[in-house]
Amino acid sequence: MIWSGLWERRWLSLIVLIVALVPVTAAALGPIYQGAAETAILRNTLTAAPTEGRGWFYQGGSDVPFANATFLSPPVKGAQLTGPSVAGAPRDTLMWQDGQCAHLTMLKGRCPNAAKEVAVAVSSGKPVGGKVSLPILLERAGSSRRATLKVVGIYRPTNVADPYWFNRQLFESNEARSAPMFTVPSTREQTYANLEEPQSTWQDFAVLTVDVHRLVGSDLPALRAVHDGTLALSRERGGTVSTGIGETIAAMVKQVDALSVPLILVITQLAALGWLLLFQTVADLVAARGPEIALARLRGQSRWQVWRFGLAEPLVVLAAALVAGVALAGVAAHMIAPPGVPVPTPVSAVFTGAAAVLGGVVAAGFLAYRMAVRPVTEEWRRTPRRSARGWMLDAIVLALAGAGLFELLATGAITESSGRYAAALAVPGLIALAVALLTARLLPLLARTLFRLTRRRGGLGAFLAIRQVARGAVTVGSVTVVATAVGVAAFAAATWTVTTANYREVAAVHTGADTVVDVVRTDVDEFRRAVQDADPSGRLAAPVIRMPGRLPMVAADPARLAGVGHWQPGLAAQTAKLGHEVAPRIWLTGERLRVRAKHAKVPKNWEVHIFALLRVPGMARGGRIPVGPGIGEWNLPAPCRKARCELRGFVGSFDYYGPSIEVANEDHSFDFTITELEVKRDGGWNPVEARLTDSQAWSGVGLMFQGGLTLVARAYEQGNARPMTYPDTVPVIANGHLDGTLKLPGLDENYTVGMQSVASGTAAPGLDRLGVVVDLDLADRAALAISPNATYEVWVAAGHGPDVVRALQVEGLQVLGVRHASELRSRFATEGPGAALALMLVSAVAAAVLALGRAVLALYSAARRRGYELAALEAAGARGRALRVALLLEQALTLGAGVVGGLLAGVLGARVALSRVPEFTVLPLSPPLVYEVSLTPVVVVGGGALVAGLVAASVLSEVLIRGITVDRLREAPT
Repeated sequence: MIWSGLWERRWLSLIVLIVALVPVTAAALGPIYQGAAETAILRNTLTAAPTEGRGWFYQGGSDVPFANATFLSPPVKGAQLTGPSVAGAPRDTLMWQDGQCAHLTMLKGRCPNAAKEVAVAVSSGKPVGGKVSLPILLERAGSSRRATLKVVGIYRPTNVADPYWFNRQLFESNEARSAPMFTVPSTREQTYANLEEPQSTWQDFAVLTVDVHRLVGSDLPALRAVHDGTLALSRERGGTVSTGIGETIAAMVKQVDALSVPLILVITQLAALGWLLLFQTVADLVAARGPEIALARLRGQSRWQVWRFGLAEPLVVLAAALVAGVALAGVAAHMIAPPGVPVPTPVSAVFTGAAAVLGGVVAAGFLAYRMAVRPVTEEWRRTPRRSARGWMLDAIVLALAGAGLFELLATGAITESSGRYAAALAVPGLIALAVALLTARLLPLLARTLFRLTRRRGGLGAFLAIRQVARGAVTVGSVTVVATAVGVAAFAAATWTVTTANYREVAAVHTGADTVVDVVRTDVDEFRRAVQDADPSGRLAAPVIRMPGRLPMVAADPARLAGVGHWQPGLAAQTAKLGHEVAPRIWLTGERLRVRAKHAKVPKNWEVHIFALLRVPGMARGGRIPVGPGIGEWNLPAPCRKARCELRGFVGSFDYYGPSIEVANEDHSFDFTITELEVKRDGGWNPVEARLTDSQAWSGVGLMFQGGLTLVARAYEQGNARPMTYPDTVPVIANGHLDGTLKLPGLDENYTVGMQSVASGTAAPGLDRLGVVVDLDLADRAALAISPNATYEVWVAAGHGPDVVRALQVEGLQVLGVRHASELRSRFATEGPGAALALMLVSAVAAAVLALGRAVLALYSAARRRGYELAALEAAGARGRALRVALLLEQALTLGAGVVGGLLAGVLGARVALSRVPEFTVLPLSPPLVYEVSLTPVVVVGGGALVAGLVAASVLSEVLIRGITVDRLREAPT
């Protein structure tokens, strides 16, 4: 009985099934998509985190307190022995680590595989086959004889940014330590640590990282538990844990929280729209069984049997829609989820899908009840009695929508300190519903005003269409559904267009250029030379050193940066103002520095100290050597014997250490005149070009020129002289308003140089807040060293990334990684707010298409029920063309009113709520976001909806007209 009825009403049943799929799919898609989105959020956050933010480094005992979890990689164990700190010599480190040979590139020789074999860094200068003995390692216990290690290989790290090394800065050789020597565990077993040396015991360690490919959204609580447990166990066992994963977990939690509320609001609005569609469509299916239900009542069936008879078909269709909708939600989630992200199917998806069919169940029950108590004779009336539609329900809905909008917009509930709040996503649905109800009420009223006009003009088609629009209950329902669905879809399209534009702009500005190549830190001159050789044209790549801190700084070659950086329009041309004329730098390369100077005798009880300030490669704070008085020459720091050191100035002090306070208070000074500088190199002394008699080449406090550079040291005051190799004030391009009292951080983060803003804007490349862009050469000249926080990058123009990377590697620059602005843009789109907006766009457009189809079919069904009326008109002499025009015009007015009302609601919602809708988990300070609503996506949505609706209406009207004949009047009522 049920199956035969479904087959007899197969097209209407199919329509109900299709309509029911939308709310079920939308509701089930929420939990499924949320799981996939949370997985993408966790993986993107972990990938973007620094190395120490992806795992733990445990140092203590061999018993590593790490828990087991599916998302963890196996621990990488190792041990190291670090030598003592000796003045003038770097500390030695001997170590091993599981799998080390796979992460070292052997330039000569091989990786160690036997006890007492080591591989040394290329910077050590030790040859293959050489011997190494360390004071921290003895041949046997109780002996003073050092163990002898054999060099079997010379290495360089394959990738110092590999999480395998956990960002321990192992390979940066400087005055404090040298790159480690790698050995095997058996070396520890066959030698003995020298316990008389401080810190000369083996330290076991382990590195544990989270495998980004195994991590899923549901692992967040377990990840937090592993982190807390690891810290607690390490404290119990006396070990230490170095990690930054706590900050990573906090960022994950923040982004997941930012996803939940927007997603619920989006799904709720779409499910509510689906319920409305489902209610109306199921009502059609139940109404189609009205005569059968009446016949069952006449045959003496009980009320329960009548209800069961009336509800059977709708409930079967809704059950099928539930199964198909959950399956379709899984397919849809796979289509819109980020590539490579697993899509779960949680049990909650079935429950939310079941909740979605509630609208259909309510409609079926309500209408079955009405038909069970409705007079039987009413079911066989060819023209049902008209009943005026009251305003009460509409007034209640409008009042609730108005109260909701007032609460969100006027009382401040929508606004946080950031000015954004997820509740703004509820605004478009409320506005669309209110506008839809008003449009549905206004359309019949406007149609009635055309009664008099259509009596005289327009023909029979217009006459019939206007009156049908004015009196049709179907018209009101169709306009309401179409206007609401199109309104939400138009808002979603406008919001997504604005959001993607903001994502694109923010990603481009924050990245700095289309492609960014991270490279290993090296000498600034070598860095610039490598980029110059990799890109001789000067248009494809720019060397950049980025400095974080309280005033972020981007130091780059201005001419190159102007071409490859992402600038605010008109700001790139200002890079020409970043240059500054400066004196040549004073380079010192050799073993000793000799100073020829003239000075008076040092007074009794007074002390004079004159120092030369040097910039030394590898020394974080530069070098300082005494040069007078009474000191003719002094050893240069060890790195200066091979590398270029720079003379950065002289400083002198004049202090009294005698017993008489009166003498100390007298005005005393001491003049120290430097006449010549020489450097000993290759066994001979070579003069240094320092322009000691040129007053334009030096500046400082207490400076005179009397046959040379005269440094005047006054009592208790420090005199200084520095070569004019960098200006006192450096020109900068400011991102934002620059306070005149701020100092340039420089590459050494000393904040000693003044700044002069030559231009300012709101979108300078590489800066996400107040910061400056400066000439790399000037920033380098102003620094005594390179801060360990500085990062070296090569910015590359669009489309040239692979070629420039290969050229940089040919020039010897080790590439750590390559980043693209598009990757950051994609990450923004997969964060919580972006994921919710993407789902809203896809689901809203699908709902709008279905709403249009539902409206067209409702109009078609209503016209079909008027088949006798149309047949009578044809029998009375009405032409088929007039009837065709009447049907098309009726549907065009209904659909057009719904689409226009929806577009107005979408634009209004965008203007009201767009600036408050959260787009980013963390609101960027720069560049400023743009919220100008573009009419293009709105017009595309509205035009597409209207054209599709009219085409469908035309086809169905033609089918209906061809089926209307005079013979229809002879048919008995069914």
